[in-house]
Amino acid sequence: MERKEDNALIPAVDSAAAAALLERQKLSWPLVATNYKALEEVKVKDFELDGFRIRVQFNPSRIVSSGAKVDPRSIRERKCFLCRANLPEEQETLDLGGGYLLLCNPYPIFTGHYTIPSLQHTPQSILPRFNDFLRLIRQLDGYTVFYNGPKCGASAPDHVHFQAGTRSQMPIDDEIDSQVRTHGRLLSECPAGSLWEYMHYLRNGFVIKAKTPEVAASYFRLLYRSLEIRPDETEPMMNLIGLYREGEWTVIMIPRKLHRPWQYSAEGEERFLSSPGAADLGGLFITSRQEDFGKVTPEIVRDIFRQVCYSDEEIERVGQSLVFSGK
Repeated sequence: MERKEDNALIPAVDSAAAAALLERQKLSWPLVATNYKALEEVKVKDFELDGFRIRVQFNPSRIVSSGAKVDPRSIRERKCFLCRANLPEEQETLDLGGGYLLLCNPYPIFTGHYTIPSLQHTPQSILPRFNDFLRLIRQLDGYTVFYNGPKCGASAPDHVHFQAGTRSQMPIDDEIDSQVRTHGRLLSECPAGSLWEYMHYLRNGFVIKAKTPEVAASYFRLLYRSLEIRPDETEPMMNLIGLYREGEWTVIMIPRKLHRPWQYSAEGEERFLSSPGAADLGGLFITSRQEDFGKVTPEIVRDIFRQVCYSDEEIERVGQSLVFSGK
């Protein structure tokens, strides 16, 4: 079933249906009820850094994700928890169309947190799925939709999936436009969109603004081709964050140069269990261990982001390398 909106057909499974799914799962699945209730009382710290905000959340349930073993052997030896046949008995699914399901994430960091797996068990890869990403952003327009690359926070790199979370719970949702205005540079503009680079944000990157999916996809392909694919990788390392507001897509690409900081595998007092994904880079920095939450400082956050993300100079070099064709 579909509904009409702005002269376009929008699938009936939308933001309202997603919210209703979560309420049903809180009643029918004790794990969901327990973890969403616990989320109401999680400890947080807010850091103000150079005109932007980082919110640190202590969330013990996220040890499942931040501590996930994603080496090839571990992946081979476990059942894929995103395949439909392996979902918990209590987990309800909604068909989003286009070969994707909507699931409530039972280990939430947002008050509404969803996983969006493909029906196909195929490796995490964004280029052939970018148009799907745009459709999901539009379909779930009350949420922010994001993508973690296979070595950029994805705890199931063997199964294509996206995630969605309640809008504005990542600070980047409300900061990115001012960041672009203050520390951005326009790289390209056409009647239906624009491409920007932004810096001085620790999680530097690029912003696509587009009124059509065709323009968004064209700019994305250009950026994708400009980034390095390392010999042991299948795509450029990146996280994507997408929003749809007032008839326009905003897609934030944050290129990566490292999967995890050195502190992740350190021993003793130096160990800090951080495996940054899109939510962390969006300013909702997750700590799953009490000792990490207790010792986290703005300096530690800066150090981790500087290790895994591009510097101002590296972003500028990518921006200068882009070759634009007429649109």
